[in-house]
Amino acid sequence: MRILRRLFTKPEARVALGLNSSFRTVGEAETALTLRGLSADALVAEAGRADLGSLLRAMAAKGNILMRGTTNSFALMPFVVGMYELQIARLSKELTADTASYMREGYGLELLTTGTAQTRIIPIGAAIRPEHRIADYDEFREIIRGAGGKIAVLDCVCRRGADLAGKPCKATERRELCMVFRDFADTVLREGWGRSLTEEAALELADLNQREGLVMRPSNEREPQFLCACCGDCCGLMAVIKAMKRPADFVATNHRATSRPDVCVACGACARICPMEAIVMDAQSERTGKAPRARVLKARCVGCGVCVGACKPGAIALERLPRRYEPPRNTEALLERLAATRPTLWRKARLGVGGLLGIPVRPHR
Repeated sequence: MRILRRLFTKPEARVALGLNSSFRTVGEAETALTLRGLSADALVAEAGRADLGSLLRAMAAKGNILMRGTTNSFALMPFVVGMYELQIARLSKELTADTASYMREGYGLELLTTGTAQTRIIPIGAAIRPEHRIADYDEFREIIRGAGGKIAVLDCVCRRGADLAGKPCKATERRELCMVFRDFADTVLREGWGRSLTEEAALELADLNQREGLVMRPSNEREPQFLCACCGDCCGLMAVIKAMKRPADFVATNHRATSRPDVCVACGACARICPMEAIVMDAQSERTGKAPRARVLKARCVGCGVCVGACKPGAIALERLPRRYEPPRNTEALLERLAATRPTLWRKARLGVGGLLGIPVRPHR
């Protein structure tokens, strides 16, 4: 409730009841409010606005709802990724602390135990080989090129939050590194929360993110709204995934790391950079005399490929998983799939307990 009070006034919260995950015009939102027994005119007057349209636009300007300027329509967003990330202009130490508590107290696990994954991991460019026959939606260059020029960059809310908490990110000193596309880009640029990027500049930024060992995490769509550059240090969602005994069960990915003991020189670079602690260095065997080597814990590997970029001898590579996962086309399709695959309370409990105890689960279809 503290988070809701920080984001919404009372009339704004009631107006949000007239929206859902599909974009609605002002008239459609007013009709939905009427069906709920709420007067749009009364809420507008209480908020001190001229009309419902201006109230909705004000809510979008606060990052609480999403506005599609081409149709002057509005939609609700998830808290993560969505509302929280768009609070970058008015981020406070208190909101950061409340969000961290909310993630720990159950929201993080709720995000991971939906019927369809809400987060996806794609491999960094250095990890991709021609034989992977990688799909466009798994290749960051194609994601950027497919955005139709609607690209913006803004500060990472997780790293800004870590700064406010006095625990700055250890993975990078940069803050402006998260990219948004399509409706999110329009919103960020309209409200002045970030700056526009050309396709070339976006590709250069993605390359720089990868060179620093950051994980490429787009929204789980073939036409994603964002491309985060995450680390295991201060990213809230990555921290929740990492806390699972088997992180690989809780993300959508098409790849997994594998090691070549005959090439490994036991430098440990791959193990140090892995955000999921999915690589261990086996000790030297007294029985066989074998030297220590890197070994991939398959249940913990999410297929990000940062280990491949860190391995100079080439002892780590990515392999395609046997069953290819194809994400929904766009945000609307993702939300429809989430609704259609919503697990029962019993299954959610089973997934949560299984994730914490290390029991193999496959929550995402």
